Amino acid sequence: MALRRKHGGKAGGQPTVLLVEPRTEDLEQTRKLLTEAGFRVVPLTRFDAVGPLFEVIRPDAVVLAAQPPDFSAVMAVRRLRQLGGGTVPLFYLVDPQDHEAWRFCVEKGQCVDVVPRTGMGAELALKLHAQLRLKDAVMRATEGEERAATRGLHDPLTGIYNKPFLLELIGMELRRAERYGGVFSVAACAPQGLRVFQKQYGRAMVERLLVYTAVVLGQTVRDSDVVARVSNEEFAVLLPGTTAEALPGVLARISARFELARFQVEGRALRASLSLGGLSFPDVLGTPTQLLGGAIQELRRAQRAAGGRQEPSVGVRSEEGGLELEAVTLSS
Repeated sequence: MALRRKHGGKAGGQPTVLLVEPRTEDLEQTRKLLTEAGFRVVPLTRFDAVGPLFEVIRPDAVVLAAQPPDFSAVMAVRRLRQLGGGTVPLFYLVDPQDHEAWRFCVEKGQCVDVVPRTGMGAELALKLHAQLRLKDAVMRATEGEERAATRGLHDPLTGIYNKPFLLELIGMELRRAERYGGVFSVAACAPQGLRVFQKQYGRAMVERLLVYTAVVLGQTVRDSDVVARVSNEEFAVLLPGTTAEALPGVLARISARFELARFQVEGRALRASLSLGGLSFPDVLGTPTQLLGGAIQELRRAQRAAGGRQEPSVGVRSEEGGLELEAVTLSS
C-alpha cells in the first residue's frame, strides 16, 4: 500500500506547530502570536518531553527556544531529526539581544534556521508559512514522480503489472535460478470468446471482463506469484518455485476458481472461462521474452484446440510437452 502524505496541515486545515519554550510568559506570548497567524499550536515547557510528544502529534513544524547555559534546544533538534527523517521544518527562537545564543545556534545548531523573538512575531510566522509551502510543493512533486513511476509499472485498465515489468521480473528470476539452481514457471491465460462477447455487449463490457479476470487471478495465485496483463486480451503469471510437474495443477486451480465466480452482465450471471498454457524452467530454456512468448504460444494452441470442438469441456491435459485448457466459451 502506498503512503498518503498530508498537505497544508492536518486534514487540509491549520498547520500544527510544536512550540517548546521553558519560560511560561514567553510561551504564552508566542503561542498567541502563532495562533493569530493561522497555526494550531501545541505548547510545551520541557525539552525532555519533545521526542515522545512529537511522535504522538506528528507536527508540521517545531519551534524551540534556544537559551544558555545548556542550550537544550540543540540536543532536542538532534533527536527530532532522527524521528522526523529531516522532513519537518525546525526553528530556533532566540532573543535578539542574546548574542551568545545567536552565535551558539549559528555555529553548533545543526544548521537549523534562527528566528528572533520579537513583539509582533511576524518574522517567525512568515518563515513558518514559507517553509511549509516549500515542503508542500516538494511533497507534491515527489508524489507526482511516484505516480508516474507507478504508471510505468502497471496496466492502466486493470491496475496489475504490465508486460515490460513482468519481463524484468522474469529476468531476475531466471538469473537467480541459473546462478543458484531452482525452478519457476510462466503461465498465460485469456478469457474465451471475447470477440463474440464484444459483438454482443460492446467494448466497455469487455473491459469489465478483463478487470474481472485480473481480480480473479490475483485472488487465486500465491502472494509470491506475479500477475500481469501482457496484451489486449492476454494475461501472464510468473510462478516462482513451480515445477513442470506442479504446473498442470496450478492451471487447473486457476480454471476452477474462474468458473466458480460469476460475471454479471445486464442482470445475468455469465460463465466466463479461461484458456491457459504454460511452461517451466529449466525444462524450457531461453530469454525472458522467449519464455513469456512460449507460454503465450501454449495458450493460443489451447484456444485453437478449444475453438475446433463442437461441445468443448473443461480440463487440463499435456500435449507434446505443452499444457492446454479446453474451455467453454462465454455463455449465459
